[in-house]
Amino acid sequence: MRKISIVTLISSFFALTLVVINIALVIEYKRQISDLQFFTFQRFMMAMKVAFHNDAEKEATLSKLGVRISTKDKHTLLTEGEKLLEDPFSDMVMYEKKLYFVHRDPPPPPPSLGFNEEFPPPVPMKRMHEPPILENIEEFSPYRLWILGGVINTLLFLFFWIVLRKLLRLRHLKRAIHTFGDTKKFQAIGVESEDELGEIASEFNLAMEKIHLLKEARTLFLRNILHELKTPIMKGKILSNSLENVKQQTQLERIFERLETLLGEMIKVEKLSSNEWVLEAKEYRLVDVLDHAMDLLLVSDTKRIHIQPQELAPLVNVDFELFATAIKNLLDNALKHTTERVEVDLCADSISVCSYGEKIPKERLDFSRAFNRAMEGASSGLGLGLYIANAIVAKHGFELSYLHAEGQNYFTIHFRPKEVEKNSPR
Repeated sequence: MRKISIVTLISSFFALTLVVINIALVIEYKRQISDLQFFTFQRFMMAMKVAFHNDAEKEATLSKLGVRISTKDKHTLLTEGEKLLEDPFSDMVMYEKKLYFVHRDPPPPPPSLGFNEEFPPPVPMKRMHEPPILENIEEFSPYRLWILGGVINTLLFLFFWIVLRKLLRLRHLKRAIHTFGDTKKFQAIGVESEDELGEIASEFNLAMEKIHLLKEARTLFLRNILHELKTPIMKGKILSNSLENVKQQTQLERIFERLETLLGEMIKVEKLSSNEWVLEAKEYRLVDVLDHAMDLLLVSDTKRIHIQPQELAPLVNVDFELFATAIKNLLDNALKHTTERVEVDLCADSISVCSYGEKIPKERLDFSRAFNRAMEGASSGLGLGLYIANAIVAKHGFELSYLHAEGQNYFTIHFRPKEVEKNSPR
């Protein structure tokens, strides 16, 4: 019921109302026809009593009753007319769309039983006066009922058209809202009226203008921060090259590279959260994406990462740089929380990063929130790693799941989300 659109609901209700009203009109029409026939039959009965009088006002009286004496053939009326009502002596029939009151012939006398042949057969009774055939001269006009039905139907269609126009403007408003989410520039919705929908459109324009201004202010703020931070990082990298101590030079270079990487991740977070990141997905070997993710780790000790040998090289359709960042974050998170080796399992439909550790409480598994330091530890990272990984995975239409089994934490990216819903422990 909730999925039925308002337009469909109102259209169905209108169609049902239209059918019910027209059925009621047809029933009322038949009832009036039935009443009319009954009253006509009563007028025929009264007229029949007048027809036997031979006074001068007989014709005038019959005319007042809406009846006249017909010259139609009695046998034709009784055989070809449609009998509607009857009394013990007469029938009211419909013939050529007119009503007639015809007196039936008396039944023939019963045949002789033959046990008394001395008596002659009965003589047929002679009728003194043959009852006349009466014809109804009043015409019933159903036009008033048809006009009433036409007016009701016209008003219903007019009301439905007005309501439908109002509702179709809601669709226009919906498309405008959808377009606003896809465009970077603010475009006000046209206000076509001053009714409730017009007020909603005006309020929407005001709200969207405020959101657009806030969005621009946030983008400008982030760009200024990134620009101000990039400059000292670049200077630091240049100065580190002037150091004579190679060990210190290497350490400083890694520090500045780490800072530069964090800035890059902040940019990704901003674009992912604002839905401005456009995927450039292509088919890559999963092992190549993993190799690039290990390069992004910027750690010299990658010997703890153990990749399970695979006979085949799975292929994935992903944005190479973005998906490598997601895997890098999972590896980085695993390396931080264990001193033992980290296992990586590549499959055709998933990639898992496994490390030894305690089971993570369910309430701390909300890696759909940014800066979730409860998950990543209060002393390391910004709480962005798993959030970025989850956002990237969701952006590709995949799903990230967590499982703790046999003392190990498994973070798995499933390339088939529907199967995850059945098997995921979350």
